[in-house]
Amino acid sequence: MTDFFGNFLLALLLVGLLRFLYVVCTLLVRTRDGGNIAFAIALPAALLYIVVRNPVPVSSWTGLAAGAFFGAVLLLALARWRRRS
Repeated sequence: MTDFFGNFLLALLLVGLLRFLYVVCTLLVRTRDGGNIAFAIALPAALLYIVVRNPVPVSSWTGLAAGAFFGAVLLLALARWRRRS
């Protein structure tokens, strides 16, 4: 049971990190500066390299999938709520 909740929270954190990374890279690209655009491309590539090079062992795939799904639903609900306000 603790494996499920641990991987659930890990997936929630990863969804939040990906959303934050997307926002930061979008802001860097909007500056239209070549150095910032290069950094916006290199940052996700470097993080992807780190994740592929040092994978985290997953003991509960159902917890990871449920956390990712719940995190995506939360992000969509927040986006919809902000559009209405």
